[in-house]
Amino acid sequence: MRILVVEDDEKLSKILATSLSSLGEVDIALSGEKALQNVEKVYYDVVILDLMLGKLSGIDTLKEIRRMHIMPVIILSALSDVDKKIECFKLGADDYITKPFSREELIARIEVVLRRTGGTLSGTDYRYKNMEVNYANKMLKIDDNYVEMNRKTYEILELLVRNKEIIMAKQQIFDRIWGYYSTTGIQVIDINIFRLRKILQQYGFEQNLKTIKATGYMWTEKV
Repeated sequence: MRILVVEDDEKLSKILATSLSSLGEVDIALSGEKALQNVEKVYYDVVILDLMLGKLSGIDTLKEIRRMHIMPVIILSALSDVDKKIECFKLGADDYITKPFSREELIARIEVVLRRTGGTLSGTDYRYKNMEVNYANKMLKIDDNYVEMNRKTYEILELLVRNKEIIMAKQQIFDRIWGYYSTTGIQVIDINIFRLRKILQQYGFEQNLKTIKATGYMWTEKV
């Protein structure tokens, strides 16, 4: 498992990194700008993001992370007002923890977020028959060969396999990948599902991608 701690207080960032080291590898970013550089190169299992950053605020950092990735983000903040929490959730935050907090609470929140988003503390890639979804490289691999697809199509696939055997509503997929404030129409889900199904059909996996009438989609191994 790989975690990114985004906190401009160097002392606190090191304390957080030490507290979370039992879960896996922990990287530190002391600014929003550095955090974005990191997430461009690494797919983190979870990002711990402080709101009170410097030049690039925590809110703006969250917006940019959501624009690029579906990786889980947990907000840390001394601000406890409801409006700020709602703003963060609407921008795609997965949880919001008010300071001060204990190590045990933070780890418990991480575990809950990973269960809800389909992640695990092990960060293991998804494997099924001769197919592998490589979370770190954000690629589909079949018979050890990478399969080309656009980023959004891949992110839908990853979201579905992380939540296998669970029906994902169209709106749920849209909010997770495009974000609450996206001006894109929800029909992009159908377009990308069509593309994904065509790719899967080439390798005999089209039956694993189920359309649930009037609801959404599901990845299943029960075929």
